Amino acid sequence: MVKIKVDLEKRSYDILVGTDILSDLGKFIESQKWGKEIVIVTDPLVNDLYGDALRKGLKNFRVHTLEVARGERYKNLKVAQDLYNSLVKHSVHRDAAIIVLGGGVIGDLAGFIAATYMRGINCIQVPTTLLAQVDASIGGKTGVNHPKCKNLIGSFYQPVLVYIDIKTLTTLPAREIRTGLAEVVKYGVICDADFFKFLEENAHHLNTKAFESPDTLRAALKVWQIIVAESAKIKAKVVEKDETESNLRMILNFGHTVGHALESLTKYKTYNHGEAVSIGMVAAARIANCMGMLKADPVARIENLLEKLGLPTQIDGLASAKIIKALGIDKKVAAGKVRFVLPEKIGSVVISDKVPPKIIRCVLKEMGSK
Repeated sequence: MVKIKVDLEKRSYDILVGTDILSDLGKFIESQKWGKEIVIVTDPLVNDLYGDALRKGLKNFRVHTLEVARGERYKNLKVAQDLYNSLVKHSVHRDAAIIVLGGGVIGDLAGFIAATYMRGINCIQVPTTLLAQVDASIGGKTGVNHPKCKNLIGSFYQPVLVYIDIKTLTTLPAREIRTGLAEVVKYGVICDADFFKFLEENAHHLNTKAFESPDTLRAALKVWQIIVAESAKIKAKVVEKDETESNLRMILNFGHTVGHALESLTKYKTYNHGEAVSIGMVAAARIANCMGMLKADPVARIENLLEKLGLPTQIDGLASAKIIKALGIDKKVAAGKVRFVLPEKIGSVVISDKVPPKIIRCVLKEMGSK
């Protein structure tokens, strides 16, 4: 098992990464004395796949399992209210802990519930998708969507533990693996050129085919554990330096400025998060190139890697004017200016609010917008 510490003084916590470890979580919780009552928040599919394995280790706790429908469109205040009602119905008190079992949508939503119910109760993130394991479960971002903007309503609330079982990746469909790989590529671009090169060299292995054979499964899980652990280390370091996204942590939004606009405009139905971020990373790289900040070769490397991983790099016909309008209500807007994370080279990025609108418009049209 790999142990990564997120050092935030009193709010510090560990990220534990291992294989086939779900049923051991209860013993760890007991050793930390985080209470005797557990509320598992999950979705029906994940509950069917992993709920029993998790509950197997929780026999010494009072356990409630609450299911939320799958999908980004259910990450809203109405569903949050339903969860509050369930907690009240079960008389859940402040000494309980919420275990978040699922992907990024469940992580954001249930994390938000943990942050706000009775002004905050312990939250344990147990991410089961690649996207959640390398990104959403780490760093304490919680929230729900507003119809006009993703994650507009939320708070920073750190979990007490992130507990990652790599084996959960073996039941993911190929599209879910790809969406997580977008965030993995992001880490290489923003912080680690060697990691980016490793992904280029191993792109043909980064799919679900190796999970299909017992002969290749064990080796595949070792590779994925390296990828998840390295991604978690990068994010942990950034979060340690800037917990509440006042400066440095904004680099984690590479690709998200345009990406979130695409998700909102298509009502979270056309693109999943990683697909939208993939397009957003290409847009940011091309913008940086147009501004003379980034050479053509790294732009091509970013696009080529994303395409090899099966991720989209073009916009499917959305109007550029609508995309630009959507950028204006993003959380990353400050003093009326849209802030972009732009690469200077692979492994280094800067934050800029000085991107000319005409360059944004030109790049979007080059990428297929109307």
